[in-house]
Amino acid sequence: MTATITTSDDGSVRILTIENPTKRNAFSGDMAPRLRDLLIAADQDISVRAIVITGDETIFSSGHDLQEVLHNPETAGDPEANAAFTLPADLGTPVIAAVNGAAYAAGFILALNCDMRVAGRNAKFCAVGARIGLVPVGGQLSRLLDVVTYPVAFKMLATATPVDAEAALASGFVTEVAEPEDTLDRAIALAQQIAEVSPAVVRAIKTGLRTTLHEGLGAGNALEPLLAAAVRELPDGDEGVQSFLEKRPPSYPDAPANLQDVLDKVGATR
Repeated sequence: MTATITTSDDGSVRILTIENPTKRNAFSGDMAPRLRDLLIAADQDISVRAIVITGDETIFSSGHDLQEVLHNPETAGDPEANAAFTLPADLGTPVIAAVNGAAYAAGFILALNCDMRVAGRNAKFCAVGARIGLVPVGGQLSRLLDVVTYPVAFKMLATATPVDAEAALASGFVTEVAEPEDTLDRAIALAQQIAEVSPAVVRAIKTGLRTTLHEGLGAGNALEPLLAAAVRELPDGDEGVQSFLEKRPPSYPDAPANLQDVLDKVGATR
């Protein structure tokens, strides 16, 4: 089987599947650049309202192909080579990781940079850097503290020991634990819940939360009314109120293709 990232759709949810079973779903060849390209394409497709990244029922990803790293060790810490793994956090479209089995090294970074994680009971998350003599990168020293407390983050990084699904749930690192055969379905169901609400508002929410996390509470507070004003120009508010009054589910239009650019500009000029 060719090592690749496959893509499929479930309604307005784009599913990206890591496929390299002979190497424990390690990223080899052009898999990382392909994942990056597929994420960008999904984010730019106005019909896609949520993205799910997954592996299979036994493993999410063991990280980089170590044989390739041995031949090209500089790629282990190269931001360009690792762009795909940190990209989900920067997209306007929400991204959910459906994790069964090991999410190690770059696989851990990828799961970490998703907005939410649904774990199978067989899931194990491991930041391996300290064990193999590499500083944890790709958001492990920054974004991880957005997700869990300092003691939890420090233990994960400094001991480089696997964290099982129940411990990950208790720490807030994952939002839900499912049976391995149900993990992907649960992640898709969560993505469908997001897809049912206003995609413009979801993008504004992600933009606002990201700004607050990166720049502080003052920046987040200042941005809120500007984001609200930008979205107010769209028909989503009218549809939401009208559907409530008519006691029917709302039918929101796809977000405009340039909406994320507008929201980012609003954030930059607040």
